[in-house]
Amino acid sequence: MWRPWLIRGFGIALVIAIVLAGFGNAVLYLWNDVVPAVFGLRAISYWQAVELLGLCWIFFGSWRAFPRFPKRAGGVQDHREVCLTAADKEAARDALSNPEVKRSAFRD
Repeated sequence: MWRPWLIRGFGIALVIAIVLAGFGNAVLYLWNDVVPAVFGLRAISYWQAVELLGLCWIFFGSWRAFPRFPKRAGGVQDHREVCLTAADKEAARDALSNPEVKRSAFRD
């Protein structure tokens, strides 16, 4: 009964380890090839590259597997799309296509 879950868990752990090793090596080689030559900083080790990768993922939000806001039903992604009436959409098209209207819109 536990065997399929054990195999699936081992598979997921293996994929995470491979991805971490691959991205860690990519950061290591890119850092050690570019940064010392351009900025004069020292080379880093593999584990420092993995730590740098983790910090970048935390600071810049590259956790694509864990979306912060789930998709809404009906395919609507943004509330601003729902709030625009047909007249608002036409006014926006006119403002973008006519340079005079665009300039006067920002003067207010």
